[in-house]
Amino acid sequence: MSATTAERRLDTALLRRLATASRRRVAVRSILVLAVYTAGVALSLHFGFAYGVALVSSVVLGTVLAGFLNAAHDCLHRSHLRSKRGNRIMGAVWSTPLLVNFSVYRYQHLVHHRFTAVEGDTESHRTYTTVRSYLYALTGIALWRHTLTGLLESSRGTFPPSVGTEERRREARQDDLAIAGWLVLMVALTVLFPRELLLAYWLPLYFSGPAIIFLALPEHYGLYGSPEVTRNTRTVRSNPVTRFLLWNANYHAEHHRYPAVATLNLHALHQAMPVPHPIQEKSYLRFHAKLVKAISAQDQSSLKGPDSDV
Repeated sequence: MSATTAERRLDTALLRRLATASRRRVAVRSILVLAVYTAGVALSLHFGFAYGVALVSSVVLGTVLAGFLNAAHDCLHRSHLRSKRGNRIMGAVWSTPLLVNFSVYRYQHLVHHRFTAVEGDTESHRTYTTVRSYLYALTGIALWRHTLTGLLESSRGTFPPSVGTEERRREARQDDLAIAGWLVLMVALTVLFPRELLLAYWLPLYFSGPAIIFLALPEHYGLYGSPEVTRNTRTVRSNPVTRFLLWNANYHAEHHRYPAVATLNLHALHQAMPVPHPIQEKSYLRFHAKLVKAISAQDQSSLKGPDSDV
């Protein structure tokens, strides 16, 4: 069944309700996510690298930080809060610790929605031909190189075509200043408290890169070339803990069908779909296991088909 037919069957009142941001729910989720981060930092500081606690904690905290980007993603669609200004401010608040320019991210992402998986898409659709290249991507090195290069380019006044108006460039420059101020603060605190900042921020920040790659890869991997959302986007059903930390970003196909729906309502949207999205995966680990197997077999055609467990 086509996406259009499914849309006609969804109740308009339900969609309107799901598109309404709830400041209370966002506040509660934000507090709980920050509490998880604080608890992880406390564990790292208490045990240090003994028993590998700080390393494991940093990986978990990096995943929490990756969720910050999804909260910012909610803001760029203006479904995090009810006001344009509120979403603008909170988008920068969530993005800045990740060294992501919110305005550039916003305008690039909106182009991605317009040209998903076809010519003009602003997101990478690289295909990994060897397990080695796949594992290298998961180190996050290339992502951090791209992030830092982007910051340098924007600081020199070079922006992508999507940031083509003076108003958009002004917003991007404001975000650059916020990132610069944040970096100055973090470096100053690191000079004063090197161990604490290493465990509480710098290590988690680094591991947020691999986490972002690991979590974003299933969204469109292997599905490039079709303009139809039913054929170019994948949903990962995942588990309640992961969905919580990622602000329901696992429901990527539902988001592409109805981008106005607030992130915290995507689980409800997923359950309300009259016809399940045809391309789904049970978990992130399962997708990556399938991907490694497909790369090793030099045949990735199986990644294009629907999940048998839908």
